[in-house]
Amino acid sequence: MKQQPCHPRAGGDLVSFLRKIPAFAGMTMLLLAAPAIAEPYTYAPDHCDFTITFPEEPYTLRRCEDGTDECYNLISFTQVYEVKTTVNFRVICNPTDKVLYDQYDEDVMKATVRALTKQSVVDEYQTTFRAEEHYKQASLVGQGRSGKWDTLFIGQLWVGQNSVMSLEAEMIGQPFDAADKLLSEVLKSVRHKNI
Repeated sequence: MKQQPCHPRAGGDLVSFLRKIPAFAGMTMLLLAAPAIAEPYTYAPDHCDFTITFPEEPYTLRRCEDGTDECYNLISFTQVYEVKTTVNFRVICNPTDKVLYDQYDEDVMKATVRALTKQSVVDEYQTTFRAEEHYKQASLVGQGRSGKWDTLFIGQLWVGQNSVMSLEAEMIGQPFDAADKLLSEVLKSVRHKNI
């Protein structure tokens, strides 16, 4: 049996060749239209003693205090799951000095984390404090309300020798496994740079 060349100009089957073009073009278009896979993003500015990792790059908003020259970056990350559950993170890390580190004892840190969450938390479940070699950390877990939805709210204050980082994490809506996993993984990712 004589084999036919596949190129139409070389005498091959023109119909067969033309049928392959739309399939190839369609596959190419699908590959071009496919969304890029997001890379994890670690927030770790030079002035901050701490790092935190998000599933992809968060949004950064520059804020300045009214009537002052004091400005800071607010890092914000939001993930919505099937329009019934939302996970939000807000992080601020500002430089400071050792004097502030020494002033932030357990009572001050617990009071500060309560003040941080005052507008969001209706019922406080637990407030904790720990002091490690390079940092101190206070955390509050509570329940809040967002519209008609209950929220799980976690506020954390991390104080290092050179910076203070506040972290607010909120899950709004119905229980959802993927949202629980995201909340847990991001919270577990917080580290002091020296550890």
